[in-house]
Amino acid sequence: MRRSLPWRVWLRSARQWRVRRMSLRNRLRFSIISLVTVMVAIQFLATLRVTADADFQDALDRTQSITTQVRSLVADRLTQEIRRATPPPTTIEETIELWTQVLESDPTISELLEKLMGSYSVAVEIQVCDRVGRVLASSSPASSRLTYRSLPDFEQWNVRTLWSRLYEVLTERREYSSVIPLGIQSVEQPIFTIRVIISSVLLRDALAPQINSLMNTSGLSLLAAILLAVLFSNMVLRALNRLAKRIDYLASGDFASASEAQGRESDEIAAVSSKLNLLSEQYRDAMQVRGNVDHLLRSIEGAVMMFDPDQRLVLAGRAAERLLGRERKNIIGKRLEEIFPSDDPLGAAIAGAMERRTPFRDRPALLERPGGPPMRLLVSVELLENLPGLHQLGTLITLRDVESRRRLQSQIDISTRLTAINRLTGGVAHEIKNPLNAIALHLEVLKARLTEMPEASPAVDVIEREIGRLDRVVKTFLDFTRPVELEMKAVDLVQLVREVAELVRPEAEKAEVAIEFQPAVPSAIIDADQDLLKHAVLNVVMNGIESMKAGGRLVITVANPDGEFELVISDEGAGIPPEVRDKIFNLYFTTKEGGSGIGLAMTFRVVHLHNATIDFTSDVGQGTTFRLCFGASEGSAPLDRKGSSASDPTTVARQR
Repeated sequence: MRRSLPWRVWLRSARQWRVRRMSLRNRLRFSIISLVTVMVAIQFLATLRVTADADFQDALDRTQSITTQVRSLVADRLTQEIRRATPPPTTIEETIELWTQVLESDPTISELLEKLMGSYSVAVEIQVCDRVGRVLASSSPASSRLTYRSLPDFEQWNVRTLWSRLYEVLTERREYSSVIPLGIQSVEQPIFTIRVIISSVLLRDALAPQINSLMNTSGLSLLAAILLAVLFSNMVLRALNRLAKRIDYLASGDFASASEAQGRESDEIAAVSSKLNLLSEQYRDAMQVRGNVDHLLRSIEGAVMMFDPDQRLVLAGRAAERLLGRERKNIIGKRLEEIFPSDDPLGAAIAGAMERRTPFRDRPALLERPGGPPMRLLVSVELLENLPGLHQLGTLITLRDVESRRRLQSQIDISTRLTAINRLTGGVAHEIKNPLNAIALHLEVLKARLTEMPEASPAVDVIEREIGRLDRVVKTFLDFTRPVELEMKAVDLVQLVREVAELVRPEAEKAEVAIEFQPAVPSAIIDADQDLLKHAVLNVVMNGIESMKAGGRLVITVANPDGEFELVISDEGAGIPPEVRDKIFNLYFTTKEGGSGIGLAMTFRVVHLHNATIDFTSDVGQGTTFRLCFGASEGSAPLDRKGSSASDPTTVARQR
């Protein structure tokens, strides 16, 4: 009858079978690295044992030397005080009382203890205590007149096994003490005790450089072993190297070089090589498809998402994170219904297009986002197919933000209007200025001649006032169209807004408006012209105050979303009617009685000169919120550059 093998023999056979399953290259590398690792570990532990034992013994010797030295110095000091005492003590009790007073009141003893402790790197405190354990003098003033706590004896601790001591020093936070008595020969019990407190943390710090050195040496040895294993295995297995080279050629798309790299191989390598030829053909087709897909993704705007034939997400653009409110790493690999639920109109439309194989483009949809308001999108669904066999490779979904496109178009329209104004005012203002000067000069001459006709003075005064008003209008045109030289430097946006808030606070209190400045960041350093930017922010803040006729709150915040600094100014005013929202940044457009229509146009110009953006949202009867977004400063050194007109189309093109 056949007997079964014992379990030990079976386990050994299983291990041998696993080793045979390993490749020869890996077996060589594993053997070399394992051998060197064991040798390095043994050497590391042996060296660590010697080093730690020497360090602990040195710490014990130093501690005993310090305690003996402290006892000698304190005894000498007390002896000197006995000799200077008037009258000298006559009994043991009087002597002890005098010594106690000296230890408690003499600062030179504490200074002496502190100096001695400074020469010993592992001690945290040196104490002189009385019989009841009260600390009379210490290298740490905070410990004076406290009762010391019982600590393990450092000398007894050094008797323990080395590994237990080393483990405790490296993993725990403990303190030990070395104690020697100080007394009088005629008295059996010690009068005082000298205590040196040692910390395991300081012992660890003293041992750490040597451990780090050992670890670095061991790491270099392991690295050398790995390099040796790689070099030796490559020398032995050149055929595998040639096979790996072919794979590298295939990975880089160089299929011609992959064919040339094939040489005379053994039977095993030849079998792998033949299978590799089949894989290379399939990989070539996959690379061509991947190149076409990458080119397609680069040419499409918005958030791009690619699903495989099983409706699992395999690729997503960065814009998808912003629209969906989820990181790409959390959605890659998920199915379509997990990203766009089928019970949602958007998900149902996409799923229907994929099932019926009917793509569509720029279909309006509403995206419901968790924790945020819904977003209006333009959705496109495109099927990726292999034309010869009509084999579906996947589905490409593109999402475009309608609101972002509208805002960009609105800013371009505003810039276009300002460009038209500049072209008009740049020439016309100069043409009007010269005749106005001539008219004003001749009017002065006419007034001198009409001094004898008082009845004509009112008419002349009217003409003079209107000429002055027209002259001011022309100057405003010229000031708005004149290029601005920016004095750029590092500016703290939080501090700038705080100054604006304090500046307008008296005006706000008159209008019963409460200003609340709530910065979300302690500072926001940007490159800006401080005076121009301060004036621009002041215009927006004053508009918010003036819009609240019955009082209210003006909330100002500075935040740092997506690496930019965002200034948000929200009021509780009447809001901006929808029909005039596209006009509020136009020069001379105003809805306020007696308003000039220059403030927001100038703010728009200054913001764009800083390569920033300004936008707003408004609800009629509830208020308006302005958002100004600035890029963070790239350095603290001030920048010198000249600003261009806010209506320059290239300035708007630089906006996000």
